[in-house]
Amino acid sequence: MKRSSDEERWAVWMVQARRFAARENFTDAVARMRLVRDAVAKALGETTDAQHQERLESELARADEQLANLESKYLAWRSAARPRLIKPRKRWHGPFPCK
Repeated sequence: MKRSSDEERWAVWMVQARRFAARENFTDAVARMRLVRDAVAKALGETTDAQHQERLESELARADEQLANLESKYLAWRSAARPRLIKPRKRWHGPFPCK
């Protein structure tokens, strides 16, 4: 694919990741940002142009930074949500009423 279409796709994925995070859908946000990071890293390994390589390195650093931010938000959200999700069991107080 062309460079511009790859970069446009990465930009769309990054926006999607931010929107997932805004709705507290951190699992999808982290997964989407990992897609961006992996795609940029792959493109960086395939390029030979020095100027394009420099731009990809900055894009990879940005993706890594945003991924770390999303992962930390996900861990904080998960640790805060865990007590709400685990409810104590009700005790059983004897036999069921017979009819």
